[in-house]
Amino acid sequence: MMKRIMIALLALLAVAVGCGGEQPSENGSVDSENGGETPVGVEDEEYVLPEADVYITVSDSIGIELGDSNYVFGQLAGADLTAAGEIAVLDLQKARISIFTPTGDFVRSVGRQGSGPGEFLLPAGMTFFHGAAEEDVPDSLVPGFAVCDAMGGKLVYFDAGFNYMMDVQGFFPSPPAVLAGLEGGDLVGMKPEFLQDETGMYMGFTIAKWEMGAMEPSVVYFESMSPFDPSDLSSMQDDIVSFGANPDGLVLTAPLSTEMYTYTLWSPDGEEIFTFVQEDYVRVPKTRSEIQLERDMVNSRMIQQGMPESMANWEPDPYRSAVGGLWFDGMDRIWVTRGTTRTPSFDVYDLDGNILFTAALDAGERAMTWQVLIKNDVFLAFDADPEFYPQVFIGRLPGFDEEDEEETEGI
Repeated sequence: MMKRIMIALLALLAVAVGCGGEQPSENGSVDSENGGETPVGVEDEEYVLPEADVYITVSDSIGIELGDSNYVFGQLAGADLTAAGEIAVLDLQKARISIFTPTGDFVRSVGRQGSGPGEFLLPAGMTFFHGAAEEDVPDSLVPGFAVCDAMGGKLVYFDAGFNYMMDVQGFFPSPPAVLAGLEGGDLVGMKPEFLQDETGMYMGFTIAKWEMGAMEPSVVYFESMSPFDPSDLSSMQDDIVSFGANPDGLVLTAPLSTEMYTYTLWSPDGEEIFTFVQEDYVRVPKTRSEIQLERDMVNSRMIQQGMPESMANWEPDPYRSAVGGLWFDGMDRIWVTRGTTRTPSFDVYDLDGNILFTAALDAGERAMTWQVLIKNDVFLAFDADPEFYPQVFIGRLPGFDEEDEEETEGI
């Protein structure tokens, strides 16, 4: 039973960290801190593109409804860039990773359903390792990427040639699910924690670094534990933290708080470099349909991953998280996803915490439920529960060519 609960919580974790917010209603909803009552959801509103200094747009997509099976996805669980700049897509339903060229042409697939070497029972997350490999070192000795197999309770490592390297097992109660690869094969991840003693049951999350092949973390950046009440899984919302990492080992963390906009930058060794707090942050309530969508999505995902239906009782926070995600791009700019806007939007900072510019994804109403990932010079986006059929959307980030530099100069 506990294993099924942990697997379901890994699914919950992926949904909670990946989901963005929605645009507040035009009538300006009531905030309890300003003398009103806590809302149960405000009226829905028409799509509004957030104001921003720079707009990023979709230039290409991968995925079709019918036809070549290499381009027909089942259920998307993640996307990333390989060290060579190819696009990797993690398909939960097919239990495999599909590799595409930067222009969207299928190259190969890795993994399949099963419990053998290089196979997955339930792939929940993946990350690729970047950084220059030493000359004359064969691909078989160079780490390429790692996958969290939640059902198998292990991390599965592949080499630079996409061949199976090893399994790392023995994580308690489960392996880290949300992953970020570092140069050389180490990774930063978010791992659920569980403790039971004479005082009761406790659950929480850890953000830590694991050396390649290790079961125990070498550096812990964040950890929290709270009393675990199986009848109220929503109480775990306060313990969930968003994070990001660059290949050099810098780490970002931010609580999924509805009350404050803050993030912390950590050194590779776990020393706090600075903490940024937005002083004038104002909470934004969710719409009624947004609350219902989150409730249905999280509960159905937990049941799908093995949690007893009686325990699938997720009740969303009526307010949106201030920070919805953290990313480094290829210029080591910090991209903070705002959790308060319906369309994905971002505040972009330098490594000293100075704001550089704001950005928003201009892709129309369809982008309201997208998860957006920032990597190198591109963004990747997908909808984990699409209305029609799964696709991965691709676009470039500003500042990586002369035309973009002119547009952002002086911002």
